[in-house]
Amino acid sequence: MRDKKLINIIIIFSILAIIISSYLLYIHYSTTGSFFCDLSNEFSCDIVNKSTYSEIFNIPVSLLSLLTFLFILLISFYIKKNREFSGFNKNELVNILIIFLIFSTLFSLYLVYIELFVLYSICILCVLLDIIIIILLITAIILKIELKLSRYIKEIK
Repeated sequence: MRDKKLINIIIIFSILAIIISSYLLYIHYSTTGSFFCDLSNEFSCDIVNKSTYSEIFNIPVSLLSLLTFLFILLISFYIKKNREFSGFNKNELVNILIIFLIFSTLFSLYLVYIELFVLYSICILCVLLDIIIIILLITAIILKIELKLSRYIKEIK
């Protein structure tokens, strides 16, 4: 039962991250500045989101973020419904989710480094996404432990 709550947390935070990523993608292509995210040169979504570091192979990082969280949301729905996805069962999907979130965390740490030590400007919404990635990773790890415990308890009975 607790695993359903953990999956719901992942789903809710993924939806929140999709909304934030969509807004960052909008800002990336917008010719006007951000409405509320540009507080100063040190705290500016525009400086970060329109810098040369905001794209990888001409693909906006905000689009990659949006796709990442859509993938996490999709996998989470399959885990919640206890269905297979491309031949992977629930336990394997949680493993994939954790691995995916570890790589996302490492990439977000790289982006934080760029913000702090190269651009000298912080995007508040980007930092919020970084926090969400860490929350999702911790929640996925707890979910993995919960699934192992429930499987172990079933084996004992």
